[in-house]
Formats: sequence, C-alpha cells, structure tokens
Amino acid sequence: MNLSQLRAFNAVAREGSFTRAAERLSISQPAVTAHIKALEESYETGLFRRGSKGVELTEAGVDLAVLTRQIFALELEASELLSATRALTRGNLRIAAGSPYFIVPILAAFQKKFPAVHIDLKIGNSRKVTADLLGERVDVAMQTGWEENPLVEALPFNTHNVVVFCQRDHPFAMAGKKTLKLTELVGERMIWREPQSLTRQVFEAACKKARVSITPVMEVESRETLLEVVAAGLGLGIVSSHELPADNRIQVFDVEESQLETTEYMLTLKRRRHLRVVKEFHKVAEEFCQRICR
Repeated sequence: MNLSQLRAFNAVAREGSFTRAAERLSISQPAVTAHIKALEESYETGLFRRGSKGVELTEAGVDLAVLTRQIFALELEASELLSATRALTRGNLRIAAGSPYFIVPILAAFQKKFPAVHIDLKIGNSRKVTADLLGERVDVAMQTGWEENPLVEALPFNTHNVVVFCQRDHPFAMAGKKTLKLTELVGERMIWREPQSLTRQVFEAACKKARVSITPVMEVESRETLLEVVAAGLGLGIVSSHELPADNRIQVFDVEESQLETTEYMLTLKRRRHLRVVKEFHKVAEEFCQRICR
C-alpha cells in the first residue's frame, strides 16, 4: 500500500467513476485502474463492484473510504498549516535575550508586521541564553558578547557604551557632572553584577589597562536589582547603556578616556537560519536597527 494507491481509491470512491477519478487526479485512467488493481491484489480484497452503471463500493471499500477521507482531510490540514506558517499567518517565534530593553522594541515591530505569530521571550544571563540557543529551545538569541561557534551565525548588531550611574543625591550628580574618569571611582562604593557579567568584565579590563584598582562592596545577580540598589543610594553601578531604563532617581555618566563598549549580537543556529519566521525576524531587526541604532 502507498499513498498513490490510496489517493486513486479515494478519488474513485468519491467520483463513482474511474474516468472522473483520473480527471480529478490529472492522471490517465489506466494509471488509476493499475493503482486499484495493485491495492486489491495486495490485500486479496475487492474494493469495487463494477457494473453497467459504474462502480459501487464493497463493504470493505465503504470502510476504507471512511479512512481515506480522514487521511486526505488531514493531509489538506497539514498543507494549510504549513502554508499559513510560511505566510506567517500563524506560528511561533522563540527568543532569548540578555535583557528586555533592547529586544522588546524589535519584537513590537515584528508583531506589528506579523500579529498572528505567537512570541515566547526568555530573559537570562549570557550562559542561559547560549544554552537555550544551542539546545534549540529558542529560534533566535540577542546577547552581549559572543565566542565564535561553528554551529552559530553571529551578527554584530549594535555597539553600546558601558556607563556609570548613581543616585540623584550623590555628590557626582549634585555637581552636575556628565562624565567621570576611572580614577574618580577609586574609593567609591561600587556595586557590580556577578563575575560572569560581560559588562563587568569589560569594565574590569578597562580598569586593569588603566592600572586603576576598584573593588566592589556589593555584587547582585540582576540588572533590576542593581538599579534598585543604586537608586536607594547604596553605591554606584555600571551597566551597558541600552540596558538602563529611564528613571528619574538616578544620574548616568559616560566614562572618559576609556573604550568601554559592549557589542550586541543576533545569534541563530545555522541549520535553522532558513526558517521563514527566523528570516523575517532578521529583516525586521535589521530595519529597526537602521532606523534607531547608531
């Protein structure tokens, strides 16, 4: 048994005629006859009674016709599903990102263009984002920093400054400063992210290069916690500029004489890059960055 034989049987059962079945399938009548004959001989069962008025289903044929209608109805559903997915009138997009601040506006632009696509957004540190991407739990990832991997297409997406921020009542803010030198941070109460934070690693590398010794008095595990701790006046924080929401409780400073930058990458497994939803997300993200990113 194969689908061609079942398709021929289903057409004859529907049309009540080998000739009309052949026209329905756009094949020759002998080809339809051969498919039915092969099916009947394989199972030693008659499926049609042939008479002067055409063909009628046998009891086995009636039962098989019920099944073939279900089979080809499901085939049609599968075709419609895949067509809808290709057209992105349905489907899912799974995203992992290091923070919500940069990715959310891009997702908003994507959903405006493809409102029927369901979006699943995961936020985590770089280790979690990488694990989700390589484990195929997400389709696309946005992450600060990246180590080359032959399985992954990594596109440098945007570059951001690493900034220092403090509470509005801090002397730096009260003095109206807009920038700071690394040396001015010596002796300040610095609050950093965990050692795995790429922003922290960039800042530590700049301090080492400038031979400036800065030791944190507190470490926290999330940007949200860092913001609240700094806003409460417990010290100064460092963060990538795109990861800091507008907040009137804090003052932000660029750091002078230091190449404090992080690069945001858009990451996709190479073997999944051809997926329509992935290709369209890339287009939207690139269009968004051309309009907004510097």
